[in-house]
Amino acid sequence: RALLAASGRGTAIVAADLGLALRLLAGRWVAPDAWRATPEALVLLYGLHLCIGLGYDLYAAGWRGAHLDLLALPTVSFWALGALLGAVLLAAMREPPADGGRDGAAPPPVLVLGTAAFALVCWESLAGTLLALAADYSPALDRLYEIFSWAPLLWATLALALAAVRLTGAQARRRRMAIGLLAAASLLVPQWAIDPAVRLWVADAADGSDGAAGTDAAQSEQTLYGQFDLLGDALDAVSPGQQGVTELFTISFAGDGTQDVFLSEAVGADAVMADVFDSGEHSLILANSASHPQDHPFATVSALERSLGEVASRMNLDEDVLALFITSHGTPDHHLSVALPPYQFDELTPERLRTLLDDAGVRFRVIIVSACYSGGFVDALSGPDTMVITAAAADKTSFGCRDAAQWTDFGRAYFAEALSQSASFEGAFRIARGRIAEREVAEGLSPSDPQLFVGPGIREQLQRLETRRGARILFARNAAAAAFAKTIR
Repeated sequence: RALLAASGRGTAIVAADLGLALRLLAGRWVAPDAWRATPEALVLLYGLHLCIGLGYDLYAAGWRGAHLDLLALPTVSFWALGALLGAVLLAAMREPPADGGRDGAAPPPVLVLGTAAFALVCWESLAGTLLALAADYSPALDRLYEIFSWAPLLWATLALALAAVRLTGAQARRRRMAIGLLAAASLLVPQWAIDPAVRLWVADAADGSDGAAGTDAAQSEQTLYGQFDLLGDALDAVSPGQQGVTELFTISFAGDGTQDVFLSEAVGADAVMADVFDSGEHSLILANSASHPQDHPFATVSALERSLGEVASRMNLDEDVLALFITSHGTPDHHLSVALPPYQFDELTPERLRTLLDDAGVRFRVIIVSACYSGGFVDALSGPDTMVITAAAADKTSFGCRDAAQWTDFGRAYFAEALSQSASFEGAFRIARGRIAEREVAEGLSPSDPQLFVGPGIREQLQRLETRRGARILFARNAAAAAFAKTIR
């Protein structure tokens, strides 16, 4: 009963202070004695801020295959130190009351200023989280996310600055300006001083380590010299094809390591193709990632060259099909970004990719490129035994390359929605193209115009692959029906 009473009291305190902070955000004045400004209030508001951030981290990283990183706590809490320090300094700059005493029953100014700052930061965090979630589902908002993401913080900063000027009772213009700037700095400076990629809830590293820190960092010597063995182990796990059966081999290539959306998309595409075409034992992921550098071999042109050669040696080249999925940033001159700072990797061009495929001896090819201007790859890669699918035309951009997103717009429409349902590379393209066009019209975006080229040879070979997949589904359903029939006899 005491615990419930304390919980109810704490909820009432937080609710009251959050309501007053909303008044500040609306440009209204709140008297000092209205705040529930106590040390308990500061602790509860701090805890609420942590919960908001943790909630978004759970959404981004997922519940499974992730863990709580307590070492990130000082970083994600750094804002509180700035807010408290600002409150102390602002309270010291306060003009004394005219009667020389305290303002009636008002709490100490340092607690009032601190509580106001903490409550405003909670609203800022909630608004930022909702904005990030909305950007995941709105390409138009996603394009402007980097600009809009600062709006909640700037609004909260302005509200605190105006409240601090009035609460301190400063009369001189210069003093008022100094107080406003100090209040603003107490919220803004901590945001610029920390790494926004630090999260409380993070995905597990493949080797069980606690993320890209120390010897596990992308730039560490251990990571660099471990790449040869990491790639070798990944290639050794690719099983040879079965003679007389058309099978799918897959390579997913996430080129730009500065944003984890490409890593996430490569992993997602690999999983969808494995589920649809039973390619799990014939798949390979190459990915650049600053936050997860040891999860997969680096995605470099050299690694792709070696991978194509090794995978081709395990394929029955007159029967099997290779699906190569590439996701990254693209440039107007049709180069794909291959980046993982501080390393300097070669970019991937259409001509270089064609050479790598030809040299490996891969005959039947499905090449899917998710990048801006990726239509520039169609002409260079086209052939009778090749299918080329691109997220955009040669002179168009694609959308959705935001770091916290799981898919780009094209990847979500093609893999997560269309391919998982249609079990056909060509059929999935036609479904995804329609859905992408509908969304772009609804969002008022310039059409990305995804492209498709299909050679007659690859279409015939894919029909064998896709028919086999349908037969497996039919068999599985019949087996399930038979098992069910036994239970009711």
